[in-house]
Amino acid sequence: MAYHISVFLENNPGKLEKITTVLAVNNINLRAMSLASSETFGVMKLLVDNPEKAYEVLKKNNIAVSKRQIIAVVVDNVCGSFNKLLITLASNKINIEDCYGFLLSDGKTAAIVLETEDYPNTEKFLSDKGFEVLNSEKIYNY
Repeated sequence: MAYHISVFLENNPGKLEKITTVLAVNNINLRAMSLASSETFGVMKLLVDNPEKAYEVLKKNNIAVSKRQIIAVVVDNVCGSFNKLLITLASNKINIEDCYGFLLSDGKTAAIVLETEDYPNTEKFLSDKGFEVLNSEKIYNY
């Protein structure tokens, strides 16, 4: 099982830096991230090389944090690949709760990180449909 970290923070200068400082001081490598905010608060999603350690050190530093299970699906880095993944998920009525992506080191593929309502069935469904689903070791060390 793979996880990412969600951090809840005020939308003020220095709040992001506090989070990245805690990660850097604790030798936790940031693999990918997304940030969504409203006028006063935001949510930062972090894909790191050691989510358990990140969760613990952020919590220890009084940062509001949670850990959520994810699926990372490999798609080609070409027009329409993400759309193909979405069509496949929709055909099985799989709802995406959160999603972001990042380019993999080969430059030819990307990983799409998904939070879904039904993790095990989604992972099996995508594998059965021929999609490469990354295991936690590949996600954290890719």
